[in-house]
Amino acid sequence: MKTGDAIGRLAAVRLGRSGAAELVALMLFGLFLAAISAFGTDRASPVQRYLYWQLAMVGGGVVAALIEPVVAARLAGRPRLFALVQALAITPPIAVWVSLLPVVVLGARPSAGRILEVMPDVLVVNLAVVVLAWLTRTALRRSPVRPAAPDGVAPPVIRTRLPPRLARARLIAVEAEDHYLRIHTEAGSALVLMRMSDALEALSGLDGFRTHRSWWVARTAVETARWKGGRGELALSNGSAAPVSRTYAAALKGADWAAPVA
Repeated sequence: MKTGDAIGRLAAVRLGRSGAAELVALMLFGLFLAAISAFGTDRASPVQRYLYWQLAMVGGGVVAALIEPVVAARLAGRPRLFALVQALAITPPIAVWVSLLPVVVLGARPSAGRILEVMPDVLVVNLAVVVLAWLTRTALRRSPVRPAAPDGVAPPVIRTRLPPRLARARLIAVEAEDHYLRIHTEAGSALVLMRMSDALEALSGLDGFRTHRSWWVARTAVETARWKGGRGELALSNGSAAPVSRTYAAALKGADWAAPVA
């Protein structure tokens, strides 16, 4: 196996919304915290200190990755509130994990009170990690070496789940159906197993709109727009109709349909 293929497969492995890039960032952050003997770990030996921080960061990252999709699904489109709620939500379980590490790594005595003692420190680190994850993902999205999707087709994370005929076709809309997404293209549609929150993250760089909690629509696929009672409906080029909820109607009513979405 070529090195590039191995790196590509590693990068494709994901837990929740997190992948290899976030894991590497956490490990590097753990090395930094160990190097400065953060939060009173200077009393431990160097081996114990580095092991402690690696387990703390990677274990905490796993906890955060499992909780993050739940928070993201409820706070899509509100990044600042999402970051705050995410940091608060992951703090208690990570505090439990961190309070157990001194027992295992440093030989400390078990203490239920340690959970409350470490909670403020864990919250500080979690806030830093949430910001670090955001910066990492932003850098990857802007990286010039990341292959750009052909104009109008689905992004790679969606395209690789489609049959070749649909993967080559222009994307029209994405519709949530229970635990699946129906991917509408000019060549037809298909159901794929994927979270709407993950699809929206992948679609963020494309020319389109979220019209409803269950719909994303490509701007160029909209043929007519009808409005009634604060809601709306978009007629699409494949003959289907996408609902527009009150949440998104105001922005779409003022949309410049001739200009690409920024």
